[in-house]
Amino acid sequence: MNKQLSKFLAAGTTAAVAVSVVAPAVSAEEVTEEDFEFDFGFEHPFTDVKASYEEAVSFLYFIEVISGVSETSFGTDLQLKRGDAAVILANTLGLDTENAPDAGFTDLNKRVKGAVNALYAEGIISGVSATKFAPDDKLSRGAMAKLLVNAFELEEYAVETPFTDVGGTFAPYVEALYGAEITNGKSATQYGIHDNIKRGDFANLLYSSLMFSGDLFESPVTDVKLVDSKTVTVTFAEAMPEDITAEEVAEYMIMGVDYKNEEFVMLMPYTAKFSADRKELTMTHLDLQGQEGIFYLDEFEIPYDYSAPVAGKGDIILEGQDSAVTFDFAGGTTASVTLESGEADFVNLNSMSMEVLDQNADETNVNVILKDTDVATVAPGIGQNWGTLEYKDGQWQLVDSTNYDIIPVGHYTLEAEFSDTANHATTVSLKIEVK
Repeated sequence: MNKQLSKFLAAGTTAAVAVSVVAPAVSAEEVTEEDFEFDFGFEHPFTDVKASYEEAVSFLYFIEVISGVSETSFGTDLQLKRGDAAVILANTLGLDTENAPDAGFTDLNKRVKGAVNALYAEGIISGVSATKFAPDDKLSRGAMAKLLVNAFELEEYAVETPFTDVGGTFAPYVEALYGAEITNGKSATQYGIHDNIKRGDFANLLYSSLMFSGDLFESPVTDVKLVDSKTVTVTFAEAMPEDITAEEVAEYMIMGVDYKNEEFVMLMPYTAKFSADRKELTMTHLDLQGQEGIFYLDEFEIPYDYSAPVAGKGDIILEGQDSAVTFDFAGGTTASVTLESGEADFVNLNSMSMEVLDQNADETNVNVILKDTDVATVAPGIGQNWGTLEYKDGQWQLVDSTNYDIIPVGHYTLEAEFSDTANHATTVSLKIEVK
């Protein structure tokens, strides 16, 4: 199963995308616009999608398994071709359409061939003969039922239907869709087995099949904890069934992050493991070290901060100078600055200030340590406090001291450690040359 798609199959999908009412598992002809009230949070460019199709089309477009007949038209009321259905379904299942063995159909164009071959290899689809697939023929509602039942393994849900027009080859597949409550037919007694399926109706039924498949893995999530920057634990209300693996459940988790000042990004599980009682799932994922934002899983939103403070620009003002001498850590931990002493053999440092992002700006002063110097008269102070920075007006500013009135010509390395509210620390070194 496509991992990107799998993220959306859990029952928690609706909560994650702020849907207030799930689309009814029926054909579009049986519902009205009043039946749909939701804010999906996804956008598509199509202008011909009615409210009864909106949720399904929005979702399928968002996970990139469908496209329109043009940039602005989905073709909701157009009948669906067999080749197009194959492409949509192969995309949905995440099948390998490039390396699938040739199914032997001689009437396939390049656009649909890979999808048909992949579906045929999985036993999901068949042709109209041994050598013909008929990609341009319209897909009947009976054949559509067979596709969905085979694709999502719904055979076991078959029950007797009230439809008087269902019989023959496609009967068990219609019964399975009906038993899974994915369709109620076109009316109380008619399924429309020989009618051709419309693109909008196929979108609704495909979406309902996806949601039903996700429900099979449902167990309410009661807690989510970030263990570290690449590990999360999920606690369920009930133990997961023995016949479901941790990897399968992990693929059905809706997991993602908002990076600070960046867009939402889905996270894929790398590894997954159940606890002994199968009520807790531990997953590893993309390492968030160095990042800050919000972690999402199911309806849980957890702020995280795995980034350390980052130093930026700074300046030094000397006595008798009109302009500041600037330096820039540029996100690194080391910066250099040269100070001109002129005719004297020392400088008088009037002030120094610098920017540090993601620091703990709670007015906690930061000590500046003299890490190294080649000035003999100053060397005894190596390893000791050289000065103090205080947070003021959005910058860290050096607290004035008579120690800075006379700084002899030579080289100096100053260090300061900045920490954030999550106790991540960054030590920055400023190399100063006085000449």
